[in-house]
Amino acid sequence: MDGGADGGDVGLDGNTSGADGGQADDAGGEGIDGEGNGINGGSGADGMDGEAGSGHGGEGSESGEFSGKLAGDADADADQAVDQHEQQYIEQMARRKHNLRQQLLDKKKVPASYYTNSPKEQIILQYVDNFSRQYCQLYPGRKELLLSPPNEFGIKKFVSTTIRPTQLPYKELYDYRSCAAFVADFIAYEPLEPPHELPKTIVSPTYTLKMQSGTCFDLSILLSSLLRGVGYDAYVVSGYASRNITLMDQTKTSVEEFSMRVPGSSGGIVGMTNSSTAGPGTAARDSRSQGDGIAMNKYRVKPPRQLKSSFLAKQEERQKQLLLKKDADAEKAHPDPSTMAQEDDDELKGLRIHAWVLVLPGKREVAESFFIEPSTGKIYSTENENYLGLESVFSSQNYWVNMQVCYDGLKGISFDIGDNAKWEFVFLDNTQPGGMSSKRNDLSKADGNGSDEEEEEENSSEVVDLTPSWVDRLGINKEQFELRCPSGTKVTIYKNARWEKFAEYHRADGMVSRITYVGQDNSSPSEIHEIFENRRDKLLERIRVPATKKIHELFNPGRIPHGLKEHILVDGKTTEMHFYPSARSDGLVKRIESSRKVMEFFTEREDRLVYRSVTYDVEDGLRGGVIKMAEKFSRNLELSAQQDVYKKTYFAKEERIRIIFHLEEGRIIASMREFRKPSSDQKGHFVELTNSFEVNPYVTQPKRQHLYAHLLDLLRTEQACAQAIKNAERELSDILQLRQSEEREVSLTISVYDTLRNDTKLPTDDDGKDVHKGDEEETKTVDLDYLSPFLINYENPNHLTREEALAVKDSCLKSLKERLVEKANIIQGRLDEVTTEYQKRQLAYSRNADSMTAEETDDYVRFCNDALFRIHILEKRLAKHKETAPERYIELDSRLRSDNRLSAAFQTGYY
Repeated sequence: MDGGADGGDVGLDGNTSGADGGQADDAGGEGIDGEGNGINGGSGADGMDGEAGSGHGGEGSESGEFSGKLAGDADADADQAVDQHEQQYIEQMARRKHNLRQQLLDKKKVPASYYTNSPKEQIILQYVDNFSRQYCQLYPGRKELLLSPPNEFGIKKFVSTTIRPTQLPYKELYDYRSCAAFVADFIAYEPLEPPHELPKTIVSPTYTLKMQSGTCFDLSILLSSLLRGVGYDAYVVSGYASRNITLMDQTKTSVEEFSMRVPGSSGGIVGMTNSSTAGPGTAARDSRSQGDGIAMNKYRVKPPRQLKSSFLAKQEERQKQLLLKKDADAEKAHPDPSTMAQEDDDELKGLRIHAWVLVLPGKREVAESFFIEPSTGKIYSTENENYLGLESVFSSQNYWVNMQVCYDGLKGISFDIGDNAKWEFVFLDNTQPGGMSSKRNDLSKADGNGSDEEEEEENSSEVVDLTPSWVDRLGINKEQFELRCPSGTKVTIYKNARWEKFAEYHRADGMVSRITYVGQDNSSPSEIHEIFENRRDKLLERIRVPATKKIHELFNPGRIPHGLKEHILVDGKTTEMHFYPSARSDGLVKRIESSRKVMEFFTEREDRLVYRSVTYDVEDGLRGGVIKMAEKFSRNLELSAQQDVYKKTYFAKEERIRIIFHLEEGRIIASMREFRKPSSDQKGHFVELTNSFEVNPYVTQPKRQHLYAHLLDLLRTEQACAQAIKNAERELSDILQLRQSEEREVSLTISVYDTLRNDTKLPTDDDGKDVHKGDEEETKTVDLDYLSPFLINYENPNHLTREEALAVKDSCLKSLKERLVEKANIIQGRLDEVTTEYQKRQLAYSRNADSMTAEETDDYVRFCNDALFRIHILEKRLAKHKETAPERYIELDSRLRSDNRLSAAFQTGYY
């Protein structure tokens, strides 16, 4: 013990000058010392009564401020009623938390390690207290370290042993992004009170999971336990942060700056990542695809290489840097007064204590260090301006004290915790590479500074190692994991939006997320985004614009038979529909509708139709008759341009048809032909009713009969076009009626693998007994008698004489031996047959190799591969059979000796 403490003294003394030189500017500060050692607020078991109501939505203060703005003009009576209901809700939540706390503090339901200390833990606490005393003497101006705070039972525990690395059986928690988002959603954040003092207690991660609320230290310890359980090199950081971070105030940042996770997506986080908030090595996530939603595959064919000019790239980068510099200069020249006032108003700037998580590189393909804010689940760089100072970091292996001075936040701080000149460890064991105590001893011995007495003292003392975690294994059941948030919902207020999250199946309409963007006046919503999951109608997202009364609905593939992809309504009327063309037989892609005109777009049709439209006569806002219909076609390369029709226009009221052909190569004007519909008495003179324009004057004019056939074909296509328009109107009506019925009665789908919501109980009979269980018990009772074929010739099989028992035993062993030999012969025969055929083909190939064709050679190679594979398998089967045959023979012999019916054959003295 003394040797370990002395080792700590050497490190502390060696860094005294460097740390003392910057005590005035250090993150620890000296202004806190005047506050005394008393701590007025806390967390865990002692600090939750006052925060029962604020933790409901995840952000109590911001939610209250937002609701206060909306209800500022309400009547006094309504305010009093709301306050009364809110007070009742707060009291109800407080009683619920109090009852849950009493259950969690029941010593009968937790291991003894929660409320007792083992002898080894007592030694650890003495060692840590000795380190703390030396630290306070050497650095009286720095904040006291959080080394051994009491847990929820009031028992002092070394803080490193509170971390319990655990891997939970949920694949969503295997990645640090989704794991951080889960902790931020699942645990309600409670700010430290007072904000400049360390918490009185540090509760166990199991207590935090059960209570679903905790301080920054509780959330950091829980997140670090989960990350270390899945292989990340994660540490809890104790330091200082800005007011926005410590209060989880998101009202000064826009929602677009954060990565937004669309629930239900298999790829994980979707959206854009800001450089100031993205973790190192992370890229922008894939946004929702505008196509059929095909996921990226690492085995996909690589795209062709894009050749780019490095000079142009440098020029573009230079232009971007100049624009950024101009923006920064403009912002400095004209700063936002509200932002400056808010920053200057914080009297505790640089003194607000906070805890977050540090992830170091080296494991799980992490390239460089980054921070994770546990209260929001966001990723920050290690030089982010929101983190102002750092006192210490700790993990489940050791505790390190920062010996570097934080002049400008954390910029320039080295996180190589194995460097003893910048980090001082508490225990000599489990230090990072480069910080082992043996290296220091080797250096002192090499310098010749170590005395014999010191060497004897070091050799005689035992190195104190860290005990395992006293916390029980973490666990979350499936129901709690899917609930995600306390009470199934969480509200976050941003500068320009309000983000509501809901658990799956928490709402009857399947909504899992809703983002309400506010306008410039912050009074009315400008846009509302709603995300859905598990909808039977495949609804994925709904976007509302209240100002224009616009609703934009997006659907997943699978809507049969219409294949609807997007539905846009304005003022309750359908204006646009998009479809999945691969799910339809007509290849319809889009339908745009207005009061006067309807347009349809197609793709990949056999008749090459790409566009169809119909124009109506509108009177007083009501549709009248059809004025004209039009169809467009793609180019048919098998025909010449002057014969390939591009557009057909049917003028219903004027009774004429116009066709326009595709442009010829090198032309800017297309050929055209127009027909007037002849009456019954004009059929013989229809040529006079035809007008045409040919770009090429030398082209041969069509004959009379060809024009007549063309006219008849156009009349038929006109009727087909009118019928297709009627069918489209009928389909539109069916889609709208179906959508109305789906919204009236929303139905959610349940996966067959969902054991929580599916009925997994076995069918029972009238007596309540499982039907299948009875069948299983009945089959278990039916056991085949292996001696029945050999006892059939004896009158009394249960009482055999010695000779009869020996005969039965020998017959049984002989039968097994014959079967084993027969099986070996069968395998050997098949092996000889395949080997002989292989040798024959090999001999034939050696004779005719020069005259064989490429197909015959490929056939021979395939035969050889197959034959060698079969030979290899048969050889292994034969070797395995020869190995197991004696074991099966011995097993049967022992079984016969233990059979009571053959006991006469094995009486004492016979063998």
